[in-house]
Amino acid sequence: MASIFMLILSFLCSQGLYSSSVAATSTIRVGDQLNSTTNLVSENGNFTLGFFTVGRPNSQNSSYFGVWYTNDDRQRKVWVANPNSPITSSFGVLAIDSNGTLEITSEGSSIMILHDQNGTVNATATLEDSGNFVLMDAADRRTLWQSFDHPTNTLLAGMKLGYNLTSGQNWTLTSWLNDYVPAAGAFNLSLESIGDSAQLVMHRRGEPYWTSGPWNNGNFEFTVTLNDTSNPYQYNLHYVSNGDGKYFTFDATDAKISMMELTSKGEILDGANSRFVSPADFCYGYQADNGCVKTQLPGCRSQKDSFQQLSANFPVTTSSYETIQSQV
Repeated sequence: MASIFMLILSFLCSQGLYSSSVAATSTIRVGDQLNSTTNLVSENGNFTLGFFTVGRPNSQNSSYFGVWYTNDDRQRKVWVANPNSPITSSFGVLAIDSNGTLEITSEGSSIMILHDQNGTVNATATLEDSGNFVLMDAADRRTLWQSFDHPTNTLLAGMKLGYNLTSGQNWTLTSWLNDYVPAAGAFNLSLESIGDSAQLVMHRRGEPYWTSGPWNNGNFEFTVTLNDTSNPYQYNLHYVSNGDGKYFTFDATDAKISMMELTSKGEILDGANSRFVSPADFCYGYQADNGCVKTQLPGCRSQKDSFQQLSANFPVTTSSYETIQSQV
């Protein structure tokens, strides 16, 4: 009897009917759906894509759709599709319709259209091992849309920071509002021309805040730690300039988790070991060292100005919490 049971068990396992979970896939097709219980995992398991929630004190959780390193203990999100359009229920769905439109919906309502395709296309969407989520025409393998063209707060290896004059594409990073809210925060990072070269420029609420210094001999003046040869996760920086435009990118040597993250505090962190690659201290506007930009004080101020200290308390609400943590 035992031998018969083992024979049946062996048959079920061989047919894949005795599995407690569905094998991970990296691709969805027309008619497929991703929801809060299903994810895509890149072919070699580097990245995971799906819905996630972020908790905020004294508030309900909001749901977002994004990408993260599968083996990152901190589960940092390296791309978010809907940072400014949170899903307030647990019924988010990502799907491709018969026209090739890639859309996030919730309870029948549209949250965000990632790509609106005109005409019938046999489209597939794949999470690649680079972390890029790519929608393409299955017939000719033509890329219709990709997440690397829509960065949020993180630059991954192979992503671009800069601009393309031909297509009009502009690649920039925007910080989160705070650790809990992916909505646009105070800081923005872009690549800007300076003479015959270029530099990274960080803006704080639209005003220049920090610069990397011009690109020279394979590095920026104030990001030297990225190319530190003593670092086992050495980053290789690349600056490309041609008739189409200019952009900065990087690749990493043997780095399990490589990234450049623009934080809500205006820091640029190396994801491998969270080293600072921009000034560790806040740029207050009165100093011009390590790339900090010295700001012009308003002409209405004088040395005779005085200030009165006032004290107050915000009520404990979601809006007040977000304001306190938003690095205003």
